[in-house]
Amino acid sequence: MIQGAVFDCDGTLFDSMYLYRNFVTRYLTGRGLVPESGIEETVRYMSLLEAAEYIRGVYRLPQSPEEIIADCNRMLEQAYFHEIPVRDGVAELLAQLHNRDVPMCIATATDRYLVEGALQRAGIDRYFCGIVTCGEAGAGKEQPNVFLQARKILNTPPTSTWVFEDARHAVLTAKKYGFPVCAVWDADEADHADEIEKQSDIYLKSFAGFSVERLFT
Repeated sequence: MIQGAVFDCDGTLFDSMYLYRNFVTRYLTGRGLVPESGIEETVRYMSLLEAAEYIRGVYRLPQSPEEIIADCNRMLEQAYFHEIPVRDGVAELLAQLHNRDVPMCIATATDRYLVEGALQRAGIDRYFCGIVTCGEAGAGKEQPNVFLQARKILNTPPTSTWVFEDARHAVLTAKKYGFPVCAVWDADEADHADEIEKQSDIYLKSFAGFSVERLFT
């Protein structure tokens, strides 16, 4: 039975993954650099800090990792503060959990202030008691840090703390460390849909029409 919920942000709460397709390529070419083949796949599952450290080292950028992150965030601010839509059914799902007194937290690879801006704009910030970023946790979601820190905020048992995710690597990590997982389909993870469905406790095409009663059985 669910006692707490940890939500991913991009691709789960918000339909925002389109922002990250060729994002690093655009960043590097904007600085007159030629990206290596496969760079997007290389950094795909890194936290922002890990990705910044990687491209700084490979391309010998003079900026610090923090300055690179700031440059990237300026590219993203317009979208998070004004554009990206909440995924279908999310507002209803959060309201259902809130009405059942289930505490909720966010675990995300995106910078905190961008997530806070998007949540406030969408009017769903009131549902969450905390946010943990991968940068703050010190690792991307191939490691459990961000989920463990979110669970600590919720103060709920791992086996009753549901993780809501769209990405294969995050689903695998959450399951490995004892969290039940409700996964939602996202176009950027379509190639991994079969594995995500196999590893998840619940796999949804969309949150639209989903009843939280399934989480209480």
